Parts: sequence; C-alpha cells; structure tokens
Amino acid sequence: MPFMLSRTTATAKCSRLRASAPVMARALPARLPLTFGVAFLLALSLALAGCASQEPLKAYNPMGVSGKVNPEAEKYFAMAHVLWKGGETCTEPEKAVAYLNKAIALQPDYWQAHARRGLAYSDMGLWDEAFDDLTYAVRQHPSPENYAYRGLVAFRMGNRMGARRDLTRSVELDAGQHRAWNYRGAVNLADDEITAACADFGKGCSNGDCTGMESARREGLCK
Repeated sequence: MPFMLSRTTATAKCSRLRASAPVMARALPARLPLTFGVAFLLALSLALAGCASQEPLKAYNPMGVSGKVNPEAEKYFAMAHVLWKGGETCTEPEKAVAYLNKAIALQPDYWQAHARRGLAYSDMGLWDEAFDDLTYAVRQHPSPENYAYRGLVAFRMGNRMGARRDLTRSVELDAGQHRAWNYRGAVNLADDEITAACADFGKGCSNGDCTGMESARREGLCK
C-alpha cells in the first residue's frame, strides 16, 4: 500500500465519527489524566478503531473451496467478511457475529473467524467477548494485526498495561504496523506520556495513517 500522508477518505470519515464520541463513554477507563480532555480520548479511540484499517481486508474465498477449512464454514466467513465495507468498521456487527458463530460451530479452530468475530464484538461494545476471541486468534496465529487489535480492545476495556504489551509486540513483529503505533499513542496519552504519544503517532503517520497525529495536533498536543 502506498504511503498516504495527506488527509484521506478514511480520515475524513473519522471526523464524522468523532461527533458521536459521547456514546463511546464506556469504552475507556473512567480515570484519565487531566492534561487533556476525556472527550478527546473518547473521540480518538473511536476514530482509531474505525479508521485505522485504510487498506482492504485480505482476500477470502467466497466459494468455500480452499481446502483449508470446512467449506460451509468458509462460506459463512465470506458472508460476514463483506460486511466490512472498504476495510473499515463493520456495517452490521450483529449480522457478522451470527454468520461467524455458524462458521466457528462448523470449524472451531478457524482462527480467522474468531479474529473477525472479535472485531465485530468490539464494534458492539462487547469487550470481554472481543478480547476472548482475539486472544484465541493471537494464540493460534500471533500476527502483528492480531496483537494490534487485541491491544486496542484491552485499552478500551481499561487494561492499559495489557494494551501496551500487545501493541509493543505488534510493532516488534512489524515496524510498519500503523494501527499498533496509533493505538499505542492513545495508550501513552491516557498515561499522560505526551512525548511518547507524539512519537508513536508520528510512526503511524509515516507508515500511512495520520489519524492519531491529526487529532493530537488539533488539540495542541503534538507539533
């Protein structure tokens, strides 16, 4: 994917999402440092969760004939997959969960379905369920993406130590993992580590996603 350091369609959508940030109040810890506003962290968490996936989702097999998993399970996964339009947030997370439940019932070790269901649960605000599914995915396939997504869910649950651990592991595995840099920047903000947050947002921006840096600059936190 080419670097995109200017404002993108995805980041423009983030601006619209920020207006609905108050409904996400349960998504972040109640105790936050006073250096910046709780509303900003709420908006940033929402924007990063919904807009950090600027590239399309990885290819899938809609016919269920890959030979790697149960064909019927693969079909249900494909039906859920298309609900992430443009690689961003799931348009119908409840429907996605229903499809993925069927896929997992047919193929319990289908880690991709667990990971995708975890993201759908996260969109629904069901953090415990999201964390459990992403933990399964991490154990079966410890990829930078799975660590990054579990780190985001941990942060939104209020577990900043666990979030930092997962996000650090993600960038250790792939220094170009823009999601993890941005998510860890948000963790640093919550811990009142502004310099470290700006550094992480800068890394995310240099790898193609300036959502965190743009938000922090608007608040006067980063230069």
